[in-house]
Amino acid sequence: MFKRLALYIIGLLLFVGCSSPLEKSVLEPLTSKELDKVAGKDNSFLATYSIVEGKWNSISTPQDSVQWRNLTYSRLHNYINTIKDEELNSPLFSNLKCRWQNEYNNNIVKADSIADYWTNYLNENNPDSLVSLAYRGSEAEMVRNIKKEIDTLIKAKISIRSLKFPLDSISVLYNFSKSDTTLTEYLPITAGLNFIEYNRRCYDSVTVKVFPNVIPAGKQLLMQNDTAIIFEYAVSSVYADGFCYNMDTLKSKVPESVLKLIESKDDFYKEQIIREFINPSHISQSAYLKLNAEDFYNSIDSLAFRFLEL
Repeated sequence: MFKRLALYIIGLLLFVGCSSPLEKSVLEPLTSKELDKVAGKDNSFLATYSIVEGKWNSISTPQDSVQWRNLTYSRLHNYINTIKDEELNSPLFSNLKCRWQNEYNNNIVKADSIADYWTNYLNENNPDSLVSLAYRGSEAEMVRNIKKEIDTLIKAKISIRSLKFPLDSISVLYNFSKSDTTLTEYLPITAGLNFIEYNRRCYDSVTVKVFPNVIPAGKQLLMQNDTAIIFEYAVSSVYADGFCYNMDTLKSKVPESVLKLIESKDDFYKEQIIREFINPSHISQSAYLKLNAEDFYNSIDSLAFRFLEL
């Protein structure tokens, strides 16, 4: 214990330095210049300062101000670094982590299993996994426009193939472009996005003819069936047996906490899943350590410990 306290005090003295902004109370915001000066010497201080900023709203009374006046930035930062080192290396925390693993880790495994189930559900029912489209060439159609002039429309052939089960209808956004090797980019052939809505039963594969909105320079390319033409599409929705397969509908089936975990990868939502569906009394490892090592934290610096608990 004495050795640990001695190291804490030495670290505190080394970190403060002469007339440092770190000698200020955590109640006093640092100026941008002061923050840059400190962070230039120790970039990890930015995380400590962020914690302090988050605590200011919790300090609302004169009594609070008196309580935290003597807690300096250097004292708090050194405390945080000391407990981080102890949590990584001391036998006390190694033992506590083993106890937590034995009691609670299986909840994490179950939460991962729930998240995997719903991730697979979204992937397997994603509209793009239910249908594929392919461009099968184009042909010209001569029509008389509103000015009674002969105009050329491009009729593109698109094959639609069901990948898993018969489809009642599909809605697709598509576009054409061409790779330009000189500019190393795609040149547009169609103007804006085009839309296909096919409302007939598709058991296997069907070819539909559509009239994309083609820019003048792109007509010749499509009529020549240029092999460098790139056909791009996105399936917005698929209907089958009375169910609409689009991402909004699919996501509505997923429990909210599970969806947030899938989209954000934030372990906070994993803890939420556990409490909702597995074990309401589950406790996170960090909370378990704090609960079972409170005497240890207080022995290092009780004032800093209580500030972090605000």
